[in-house]
Amino acid sequence: MIAEAINGLIRVAYGATHGLRSNIDGAVVAQQAGGKYTEAVREGRVFVACNQAAVAVTAAMATTFTGLVVFNPAMSNKNLVMLGFGYASTVAVPTATALGIMTGVNAGDAAAAITPRNRLVGGPASIAIVDNGCTLTGTPVLEQVFTTAWTEATTAGTIGPTHMIDLDGSLILPPNAYVASYSTAANTAAFIFWFMWEEVPR
Repeated sequence: MIAEAINGLIRVAYGATHGLRSNIDGAVVAQQAGGKYTEAVREGRVFVACNQAAVAVTAAMATTFTGLVVFNPAMSNKNLVMLGFGYASTVAVPTATALGIMTGVNAGDAAAAITPRNRLVGGPASIAIVDNGCTLTGTPVLEQVFTTAWTEATTAGTIGPTHMIDLDGSLILPPNAYVASYSTAANTAAFIFWFMWEEVPR
């Protein structure tokens, strides 16, 4: 069976079937419909969690952790597909550090201190456990470092750039795995972190 494509723009009624579309070179034209997360958000599968206030951070891979951690419970029937990570400082950074993310297995006594928000407002609840401080049972491993934060006077800076890291599904948490914010140095409450992810059946 030979597939045929229509050259040029086409207008299609809702629910109607139609042929493929091509450009003038005969190549099939395909494009994203809406934003890249629109379909998953519309189906209620995308969630975000953020520290609700600046949080102290522990140094490196300390298992007595503070920051932001997203944990997929051991009994979960879903994978957490990580879509994004972000960070901001609310005051002058007390101790120079590098920021990134780390992963591990078994988030120990992580509790639901932060309620994930469905990006479909009013959508179903997340299965993830999100905490800003816990004792990690599994020692984490550094996955990526994104930026260096240095100390400076509060009057030295201005509004910073958007610190949004597009993970774009490149990190997946199966049941009993977690991802957490990472800092090379301990700091008092100066940072806010966030994660965004999609929950998909295993």
